[in-house]
Amino acid sequence: MEKPNIDTSKPAIERGNMPLVGKLKFYFKNPIVDGYFSYVLAFGARGGADVGEAFFAASRIRQYDTESWVREFTSLAKRVAEQAEQAQAVGHYITARETFLRASYLNRAALMSLSPINEPDRYLEICERVRLHFNMAAALFDTPIEPVSIPFRNHILRGYFIKTDTSSEPRPTLINAGGGESFAEDMCLLFGIGDASRGYNHLTVDMPGQGSTLIEGMKMTPQAEEPLGAIVDYALSRNDVDPDRLAMFGPSFGGYAVPRAAVHDKRIKAIVVNSLILNLYDYLVQAKELLILARLERMPGFKLFTRLTGSWLAGLYNIMDIWKYKWGVSTMTEWLEACKEYVVDPSEITCPTLLLVGEDEYAYPNSQHFQHEALAKIQNPIKNLAIGRTDMGAGGKNMLPNLTAIRHTTFDWLDEVFAAKRDLA
Repeated sequence: MEKPNIDTSKPAIERGNMPLVGKLKFYFKNPIVDGYFSYVLAFGARGGADVGEAFFAASRIRQYDTESWVREFTSLAKRVAEQAEQAQAVGHYITARETFLRASYLNRAALMSLSPINEPDRYLEICERVRLHFNMAAALFDTPIEPVSIPFRNHILRGYFIKTDTSSEPRPTLINAGGGESFAEDMCLLFGIGDASRGYNHLTVDMPGQGSTLIEGMKMTPQAEEPLGAIVDYALSRNDVDPDRLAMFGPSFGGYAVPRAAVHDKRIKAIVVNSLILNLYDYLVQAKELLILARLERMPGFKLFTRLTGSWLAGLYNIMDIWKYKWGVSTMTEWLEACKEYVVDPSEITCPTLLLVGEDEYAYPNSQHFQHEALAKIQNPIKNLAIGRTDMGAGGKNMLPNLTAIRHTTFDWLDEVFAAKRDLA
């Protein structure tokens, strides 16, 4: 896979912080709000929200008012859920299925701009609606999506197993580890739903700190190999999973969790990492604003000032609250310090590896260094780097917002890797 000819000596954007989605602009002047709106549009292409719904909500959102984002997306989700219930009541099950999926994702979108620290009960209530509406849709598929519950320590990790068909034939299986802010429900839109023709089973489970685990009080852990190991245990307990063709995909925070799991668990036969994080602290401080905000956070009245003056930082503080909540810390300084524990040694990865990264993100020195270090040290001859192109809408963080580029690149590479394994066998 060839990488494009890009000038990595230039910053990706003039402000110098890590881009949410790169150089593209979609609707809002506020870069935080616009970045999250691009996610809504991207997942809409996979059944998350209709483009008309998304733009209607956007037209009513005041870009420096984070509450307006939550209000408009939850209100829209309620209207869509009512339509789904009406369709189900009269037997229009395909309509109900697709509409419940949209209701689930619209609630999930609302959480992008809600602080779980300031409004924990409301945050968890919306989390429950995400799962409720998704499960109502899941039961209406011709091959029903299977809710799974995996014991982990004193908790349960919940997620979904999506089969290609109803047979028990062992299939190649892709585990999607998800990102730091992801939910198993929206990760089923990225891989799984609508992918029967690809011939892969899909397993997506919320790890500690992700999605519905917050309801049970679980927090992030640097030992990502432990929950992912439990998820692999479950996958390999099934007769319809081929143990020789078990792959794992890791987006965003999963760019740390998946290579970490691959270091410790040789049952994983291939990994796709989007994008690679070998040192979480070094990755985060590429965004110089985070270090500044960690200092400003302690100043009395600064958060209120940003909200009253319409600063784009108001939305960023809610994002930071989400991460502090997931880590179980009180300040951004504590959060950044805790992130120093999240480290991966790529020299201990022995399975075939595909590295994905957006062109704009690749321009940052630490991100670029991670990719090059891994390519030099991974102990397998099959190790590839694919860089998402800005002129194809895939240049932002984690190749967003072009989900098609992520999916096609992942599936095509896995097909080649597993075909080669069969030929050698």
